[in-house]
Formats: sequence, C-alpha cells, structure tokens
Amino acid sequence: MDQPVEHLVQLGLKEYEAKIYVAVVGLGEANVRSIHEVSGVPRPRVYDVLNALDAKGFIEIRQGSPLMYHAVRPDIVVAFLKKDLDTAAFEGVKTLEALSVNVRQNYSPIWYVHSDWTIQRNLERLVEGVTRSLIVLCFNAETLEKFQDPILSIAKDREIRILFPKGGAEGVFIRSGIRYFEAGQVRDFFGENIFEKIFSVPINREGAIFRLECILIADDQESMLIYNQDGNRMAVIITLPFITCVQSRLFSEMIEHAHEIIPEGENLSEGRNMTMKNTTKIHKSTES
Repeated sequence: MDQPVEHLVQLGLKEYEAKIYVAVVGLGEANVRSIHEVSGVPRPRVYDVLNALDAKGFIEIRQGSPLMYHAVRPDIVVAFLKKDLDTAAFEGVKTLEALSVNVRQNYSPIWYVHSDWTIQRNLERLVEGVTRSLIVLCFNAETLEKFQDPILSIAKDREIRILFPKGGAEGVFIRSGIRYFEAGQVRDFFGENIFEKIFSVPINREGAIFRLECILIADDQESMLIYNQDGNRMAVIITLPFITCVQSRLFSEMIEHAHEIIPEGENLSEGRNMTMKNTTKIHKSTES
C-alpha cells in the first residue's frame, strides 16, 4: 500500500476510498476511466466509492459528459478526518472507562492503574465525585502540578486541603480556594512520626524502590495513592471503607497538627487568626 493511501486509511478512510482520493488528487481532475486506471480500484467499484467520497464532501463533481471529478484540498480532508478520529477516540475512551470502572467497583474495592494518562482520567473521576472535601498529601510538588487541573476545577465550592512534609511546599504556587499546610509532629499513631518516617521516605522491598508522590482522599469514600516504583509512576485506588475511613481520620489529624501556609500579605479572617499559630508565609501566585 502506498504511503499516502496508508496514512488516509489510518485516519479512517476505507482502502478503496483512500486509493481513489489519492488518484484524484494526483490527476487534478479526471473521469471514471482515468481514476480506475490510476487507482487500481476495479471499475465497477469506482462509481460507488466516488459517490461515497462525494457524500463525505471529499470530492466535487463537475457535470458533463463524461462526469469529471475534482478533489477537495487535502488539508481540509485530513483535518475533517482527524476531528472525526479524535471524537471517536474520546467517546470510545469514555465508554470503555465507564465499563471498566463499573466492573472494578462491582468486583474489587482496590485496583491498580498505570501510565500518567490513565492516572489523570481516574483522578478526574475521583475529584468529580467529591461532595464535601478533598484532602491531598503531597510528597512531590511536580506531581501535584501535573495532575492539579481537576482539583482546581472544584476549588470554589469544595473544601480542599493540601498537606506537605516539612519544607515540601517550597516554591509551590498558592491557588485561590485551597488551604495549604506543612506537616507538624504526629507521634501517637503506632508510636511513630508516620508522616516523616513512613510516608516521606523511599521504601525498599526486595530490591524495588517505592516512593510516594501523592495521596488523595475524596470525602471518606475513596482514596488514590500515586507512587513511583523504580522510576515508573503508578496508582492504587481504594474504595474499601475500612481503609478509606481510617485514612480520612488519620490525615485530618495530621492537618490538625500542621502549620497552615499563609500567602504573604494576605489578611486572614478573625476566626482563622484565632485558631492558627506558627504559620509559614510564602508568596501567593499571580495565577488564578
């Protein structure tokens, strides 16, 4: 198959449609006989294919005897095919994800996802389901920046709290509608400072290195743990209530012991002034 024909087939045209369109482009304007000879498409099929291309708006017909065919500009045709392909891909993904999510929720309260693209889609779904509050534990500011758009989209009407390890918020942009915290000391959970000693450090298991990047808790219903294993980003999604309820309580307690990060120059409400101490000040982003 010639390369131009192959490309058009990849964009969604049938093989005979692609061959005839390429032939008409090369001929400039031609009758059925010439198109048949150049394209190699059997003559009885040429008429049907030309009618199909005409219906799609990819060729124009000049009346006469014989009929003459002229190709619509390739950039217009390719743009149209690409738009159709993108739409089909988007709708296909939505349908497949809905099926996949339903199956996982029916049969497993814990599942794994791979690749940034899949993590992004599942994170969007998790965030869309937030009814009250979202807690984010952030151990990698670059990861938060990469996946933050869905979080920002609900910041106006949902409570969002983001907790960093000590020093982890350096250089982070403060976004309107979101509260930021830096971890304090939580030593009454298994007798350990769980944030600093367990969450914030790499863990070696049988030669594999695991690093936490973010944990998100949607209400106390669902959590998403984004981590890195030997350089590959993955995520675990949990809907098991025994786990999510404990996570929500633990992380809320961490925030109670944390220092709130206050943008420099921002005036706090009286209530916030009364309850918050030892605040850390960093510059507020000019971005919305």
